[in-house]
Amino acid sequence: MTYHTFRLVQLTDLHLLANPETNYRGENTATRFLAGLAIAKRLNPDLLLLTGDLAEDEQLATYQWLYQQLEKSGLAWQWLPGNHDQPKLMAGLRPTDFYQLTEHWQLLGLNSHLPKATQGRLAKAQLEKLKLALSNPKPLLIALHHPPIAVNSHWKDALALENAAEFWSLLEDKNHAKLVVFGHVHQAFSCHKYHSHTLATPATAIQFTANSHSFTIDNSALPAVRLIRLKPAGRYSTRLIYFPIP
Repeated sequence: MTYHTFRLVQLTDLHLLANPETNYRGENTATRFLAGLAIAKRLNPDLLLLTGDLAEDEQLATYQWLYQQLEKSGLAWQWLPGNHDQPKLMAGLRPTDFYQLTEHWQLLGLNSHLPKATQGRLAKAQLEKLKLALSNPKPLLIALHHPPIAVNSHWKDALALENAAEFWSLLEDKNHAKLVVFGHVHQAFSCHKYHSHTLATPATAIQFTANSHSFTIDNSALPAVRLIRLKPAGRYSTRLIYFPIP
């Protein structure tokens, strides 16, 4: 018997602007996103996942441009909002959270946007969706924008998920909660907590300096996409694919 490996590609922290020729912090984020999308298309995943901070200017035109690029890609895709997003505008085009069953896994995308704040929070309705997914014994991947765990950057850790303790209290004894993936930190990160492997992916936009006490941009760090292979019996593999700045 052959088993299908579900392949997921994550892009995060696009920081797009309504005018694709406009720069964000000196970089053309539209060009960088399109380079990441081209890699995703070559990987041909079962799902392309965008984990927030999609529109730096939070304008409808920016989401419409992004939506058009994603639809044109021919890939199945989902997006989640970050602090630099307007979930109501996004929801007019595509839902801002999702739940998907694959042959061997569950995929849960949560909306951690907290209005008028840089830090995030999972509202009661989002926590209920998490509880429901956890009631299914199938291996679970959870995605959100804000990190529910410290990434050893003092300034960024102060702007993470406000109710991370409540999040982890639900996962503490759930050995099928295998993966937690997020964005927000503009850097690679990996650690384990309880039964979960937590992973951050570099932005397609600019990168922040890792292990920094204060806000610092690392101009030498490359953007990346993350490929995750979800296999039977809760097994998985993941790698980052860095790409040159266009």
